[in-house]
Amino acid sequence: MTDEEIIERLRRARGRDLTPGRIGRHRVLIDTISLPAGVVTTVHRVRDGQVTVVRASAGSFRDDVAEALLDVPPVPPGSVQPIPVDLPGLRLTHALVLSPEPNDETVAVVAVHHSEVRPGEPEKTFRGSISSHGTGLFHHLNDWNRRPIPRADARLLDDWPGGMMRRSAKLHPWQAERLLTRVAPDGPAAVRVEIHDMRGHVLVLRRHWDRGVGTLTFPSGASAPIDLPRRDLWAALGPVFRGEDLRGLVTDSPGAPERDVLEMRYQTEDRGWASLPVMEALDSCVARLDRQILRTAGNWAVFTSRSDAVIQVECTEDGELWLETPDPGAESSQGRVVSVPEAAALLEILAREDRSAVADLPGVQTVAWA
Repeated sequence: MTDEEIIERLRRARGRDLTPGRIGRHRVLIDTISLPAGVVTTVHRVRDGQVTVVRASAGSFRDDVAEALLDVPPVPPGSVQPIPVDLPGLRLTHALVLSPEPNDETVAVVAVHHSEVRPGEPEKTFRGSISSHGTGLFHHLNDWNRRPIPRADARLLDDWPGGMMRRSAKLHPWQAERLLTRVAPDGPAAVRVEIHDMRGHVLVLRRHWDRGVGTLTFPSGASAPIDLPRRDLWAALGPVFRGEDLRGLVTDSPGAPERDVLEMRYQTEDRGWASLPVMEALDSCVARLDRQILRTAGNWAVFTSRSDAVIQVECTEDGELWLETPDPGAESSQGRVVSVPEAAALLEILAREDRSAVADLPGVQTVAWA
């Protein structure tokens, strides 16, 4: 197909004439559409029977960015090869040539950040990584003003029944920030997640009470222990995944212990379960008593403090709340039926004083395990 035939086909596909123009040394056809989310500008370069397209959404078009993308030389198909782009005010750092789809002559050139792509990976892998099942970058790819969406490839090393991830031998793409603000900090105790950045760093993390602990291995093979407050993981380790200078990186910090939190396991007939201990705010633990535990006979929950003091509750056949604390040394438990306010007061002591006060209840019973 000649260049003139391709241009005519583009005009028919768009249903309107495209505006001829020049960007740098490139003769192009420009199409502009106004949408509620902003102006979308599409630039077509037709040359030697092939169409190269660059597109800017949300009113982000800039001539200098378009010129830099069009200047990118051809690259061998099959793998992604980011080409550095350095322009004032542009957060994105590289241009990426995406191969045409089958039976199509169109090559797309997009702007990306170095934290979003693994150089040399198969293009199919990259396309999958930016989909809705990965980082979701696909939906923002043409916004040249956007902030980078650092990617991390991750897998679980231990089972997490019912969790946000499954144990896998294969790495899966995630938004790095989500991994370090939701998955790793909120996961069960002792479940390890292995997280890879785009430069060869490998982070293995597990939650230990209110902290994230593990190891960061550098591309050189050197490693550093990780021991950080779980809510500080992204602030401290974000530079690794954003591809920044790591001088001064903090991997060990005491931080302030979290207040009013407990680890919890639970089982309900109609409101889910957690067979491994997750961390919950005290208010949330108390709210579960009415909303979940007391809904159905047999529903139960186990609450644990920082030093492993334990209170467990269960809905009885009569719809009452049985509360007890185990005494493994005596192979027995101490407990009795309580009201929700009584249970809430005991959970408050468990969280704030790190002890079980069940033995202080009037009328408490001792129940032998055998």
